This record gives sequence, C-alpha cells and structure tokens, in this order.
Amino acid sequence: MHKKLRGFTLIELLVVIAIIGILATIITVSLTSARAKGRDAKRISDIRTLQLALEEYYNDNGFYPATQAAVYTIGVLSPNYLGTLPLDPKDNQSQYSYSAYNATATSNCTSSKAIGYHLGAGLEDASNPALVSDANAAATPSTGGAANCANGGTPTPGFNGKGTVTTNSSGVISCAATGNALSTSQCYDVTN
Repeated sequence: MHKKLRGFTLIELLVVIAIIGILATIITVSLTSARAKGRDAKRISDIRTLQLALEEYYNDNGFYPATQAAVYTIGVLSPNYLGTLPLDPKDNQSQYSYSAYNATATSNCTSSKAIGYHLGAGLEDASNPALVSDANAAATPSTGGAANCANGGTPTPGFNGKGTVTTNSSGVISCAATGNALSTSQCYDVTN
C-alpha cells in the first residue's frame, strides 16, 4: 500500500513568508526606535556627568576649562575628573558641544580663566521630554578679536541650544554653531 503525501501549496508558502516579513519589519522598526531612545538617554547622562566633572574642575581651579578649538575641547577633565571622556554613543568618536565663556560672558573666547560654559548634545528623538527643561541657551557671540576678550585669547564659535542641528557622515546629530532659534530643537544643552 502506497500513501499519498501531501505538502504545502505555493500559495500557503507565500502567505507564511509574507506574514514573517511583516512581523520582521515591525520588530525592526520597534528596535530602531528603542535604540535611538537608548542612545539619547546615554547622551543626557553623559552631559550630566560632564557637568559634574566641570563643577569639580571649577572647585579645584577657580575657573572652567577654556575653549581651545571650534566648540569642544574639555579633554583636560580626563583622567583626573573623568576616567575617560564620554563620546557620542552612535559612533563612539564624536564629541559633545562645549563652549567656555569669558569674564564678561559676552563672548566665548579662548581664556585660561573661563567663568562659565555651555554644554550640549544633539538628540535623535525631537520629542524627548528632556528637551522641555534644557537651557536652550543662545550661542555666545564671538565678535571682534583678542582685544574684546576679557582675559585675552581668540574668539571661537559657540553653538545655539535652541537652533538647528547638523548631522555628520556617521549619522551623529550635534548642536549647530549657527542657526536661527526654533520653537523646538533637538539640541539638549546645559549651562552653569
């Protein structure tokens, strides 16, 4: 006696493959969103960690680290105030925006005795609740030359905490040095 085996039809196989494809797409989209929110949480945590390290630096020295290059150079915090300097979690290379203020707080000049700072990170989720309570500070003007800096030095560009953001080739969003004020911004920023 010979039994007749029956397999799946082509239609049944295509329906199963379509269902699996739809489920995979839904899961991928959900994971992408969750990863972005996780990276944003890390960025906010990093900014708060840097803020604490900057305050410790100020307590020990009586001033904040100077801005020495375009927007960010607070490497002086590592290793005494931080084990390692935190970097953006998307590429582990990009640095957070930092700008020191001079004694008159009218420009972000290179100075050995900065009395204030502006620190920020671009977030991937423009609806992140942390953006509601951040500083939204404007970029400190950097007009004039060294003569306009209270403690000497050269003006460097700041960043606008309520302005536009930029995206680099790795997809990292950062606070833009210039740009008009927006009603909402993806730049999470703090000041002292």
